[in-house]
Amino acid sequence: MKERSLKFLFNPAILILIISCIFIQCNLSNPQTKLEKIKTQLIKKDDIFAGRFPEYTEDGEWIFSGKPNWFAGFTGGELWYMYEMTGDETMKTRAIKHADQLIPLATLDDTHDMGFIFLPTCVKTFQISKDEKYRQAGIRAAGMLAKRFNKKGKFIRAWGKLGTPAREGLMLIDTMMNLELLFWAAEETGNREFYEIAKTHAITAMNEIVRVNGSSYHVIEWDPQTGDLINKRTHQGYKDESTWARGQAWGIYGFANTYQRTRDKRFLDTSIKMADYFLSFLPEDFVPYWDLDLVGEDVLRDASAGAIAASGMFLLAELVETEELKEKYLDYAVKITVSLMENYLFTESIRETEDGILLHCIYNFNKNRAVDESYPAGDFYFIEAVRKLWDTNKLLVGQL
Repeated sequence: MKERSLKFLFNPAILILIISCIFIQCNLSNPQTKLEKIKTQLIKKDDIFAGRFPEYTEDGEWIFSGKPNWFAGFTGGELWYMYEMTGDETMKTRAIKHADQLIPLATLDDTHDMGFIFLPTCVKTFQISKDEKYRQAGIRAAGMLAKRFNKKGKFIRAWGKLGTPAREGLMLIDTMMNLELLFWAAEETGNREFYEIAKTHAITAMNEIVRVNGSSYHVIEWDPQTGDLINKRTHQGYKDESTWARGQAWGIYGFANTYQRTRDKRFLDTSIKMADYFLSFLPEDFVPYWDLDLVGEDVLRDASAGAIAASGMFLLAELVETEELKEKYLDYAVKITVSLMENYLFTESIRETEDGILLHCIYNFNKNRAVDESYPAGDFYFIEAVRKLWDTNKLLVGQL
């Protein structure tokens, strides 16, 4: 009976109908057309990547890097989500190619972003295919991330090549999203050290990055030799004491992930506190300004921060302890996702060339990179939120 049910679910025609019903229920116009547009644009994006590493769009066209970056795993992850929503086997084939391409990068020693790179690709591919080579790649990547742990400061070093002093004492809110790779590796291997490093880093972030009111810093700088705190500042936000919207979204999602893995209620409370702060600054269309301390018609939005927060709140809604809170965070997750689909999805009428999927994102305002453009993290977390919107409404299957 179970096998028959799964075959039913993975019938592409049935899945499109299910998704259409969900989006119509959420007051989303032309849902099937929008999903097909996303799929078509994703295929186009995958075709032009051709083994290169995308960074962001400039006037709608992708800029590429000659070396791997923290975005390297996102397109493969988008393809997996599209496969799950449509059952299209070509999406699966494309996603596996991305995982194969990234296996040799599992020993990267200059970044904390191993979770961003390997969770959507090798780990996801292992979970679906059970092929051991992808499991081993994920475990090696987790090992490299664990090597970045500073025992004096009790944090995971964000940037810089291992064994070098440059930026050795920097800790970022972003790392909260990479901890999931360590938790996964701990479960797979039984190596408790992975778990302890992830949890310890999360405690440090909770105590030092998150302010009392639920807002957050972007960067904490430590003396790497003594573990003494040097300062708290921003790298991509408006100013040191403001709240960078994407960083706040990383915190919402990352602390929810950490609570799910540890069941330490302090992390759930932190995610809730950060979500409530984020929601209190949302404009009418539920998509945040790029820094939460900035408001006004002339302030740019960051759709990517909205997508990350929405996906995090879908998870948070599953974890909270009361129906009232569940309804609250699920309602906002749906509202943000639907707004992104209605108002921030690419359209051919904006300009002649548009290679991105989610528009009006800001990668790095201070360095003028992808300001009001697209970049891979925005696309990935947008499609992930759309996937969760579908997943949340599985009950509609029984209504067809």
